[in-house]
Amino acid sequence: MKLHFKWLSCLLLLAPFFAASQVTQQTNDSLVKATATDSLPLKDTGNLVKKDTVHVTDTVLAVKKTCYAEWQETFRSRGAKPVPDGMQQVVIALKDEESCRCLMGQVEVAGGKIKPPLYFQQENGEYRLVSIVGKKLEPAFAGSMSPEELYTIKDGMSIVFRTTDHEYGRLFFYKFANKSAQSNKEALSPSELMKE
Repeated sequence: MKLHFKWLSCLLLLAPFFAASQVTQQTNDSLVKATATDSLPLKDTGNLVKKDTVHVTDTVLAVKKTCYAEWQETFRSRGAKPVPDGMQQVVIALKDEESCRCLMGQVEVAGGKIKPPLYFQQENGEYRLVSIVGKKLEPAFAGSMSPEELYTIKDGMSIVFRTTDHEYGRLFFYKFANKSAQSNKEALSPSELMKE
C-alpha cells in the first residue's frame, strides 16, 4: 500500500501543472497564438482564431539587387539588337554564393557568336586576357555542350557559364540593349475594343 501512496501523492503534486496546461486565455485580438493544444473546443466569438500563428509586423526589409540581377533584368525587359561582328564591349557579371561583381571587358564576335578569348579592362584602360587574371571555364561545364551552344549570344547576353572558381557568369553586350522596355501592349476593355 505504501507504494501506491507514493504514486498517488506524486500525481496530486503534479495536478496543478496539468490543470494549468489546459487553460487558455481568450483575448480580443483577431489572431490568438495558442501555446498548448487545447482538448476543449474554443467558443466562437466571431474572431479569427488560429493556432501557432506567426505575428507579422509592418517592417519591410529592402533587399539590394546585385549588379548581375540588375543587368539581367534590364536585358530581359528591354531585349537587344543583334550583336555585329568585331571586337565588342561587354559587362562581365560574376557571382558566387557570397558576392557579386560586374567588370568591364571586351570580346570578339564572329558570325553572331562569341569568339574567345575574353579580356578584362584594367583601371588604366588596357585589356588583359581572362586567363592571365586566372579565370577559366570549368572543364566539365565547357565539355557538356558544343561550341555552338557555349558561345551563343541571345537577346544581347551570353549563356550563363561556370568558372573553375565556382562562380557563375554572364556577358552583357550593353551597347546593343534597346533603349526602352519592350513590354506587351495592354488590351482595351471589351466595350472599348468592340465598339459598333
